[in-house]
Amino acid sequence: MTENIQDIAKEAEDIIKSLEKDKRGNIVLKTSQLRKFLTAVNTVTNKVDVWHMTHLKEKALSEELSAQIKYLKVKLAYQSGRSDIVKDFSNKSKLFERINCIGSDYQKYKRFSNLMEALVAYHKYYGGRDK
Repeated sequence: MTENIQDIAKEAEDIIKSLEKDKRGNIVLKTSQLRKFLTAVNTVTNKVDVWHMTHLKEKALSEELSAQIKYLKVKLAYQSGRSDIVKDFSNKSKLFERINCIGSDYQKYKRFSNLMEALVAYHKYYGGRDK
């Protein structure tokens, strides 16, 4: 499990380091742009966690939760359509592909949500800002 977390952290750090920077070296992707999608992910994550507490032995998520996970692509598409910077971020991080690969797999979803959290953390660490 520790190796998995380290892999996620390294992957998130590499993605954030690869993002476009302005003349002063600040990441062009704004914190608010990133957090809008993270909020949607966190909403689903809370539902997944509640479901998991009552279905500890099941590895497959319910159809309803799987549909909500797939719907995250709509949220991401909207944000990406509004900004080429967000589109570049979603392409570099392969978020659409990652969501497609989750299906109903609980562990894959947890890895995805952990990656999103790590992306926001490294964005902040490397100087991501709102202005």
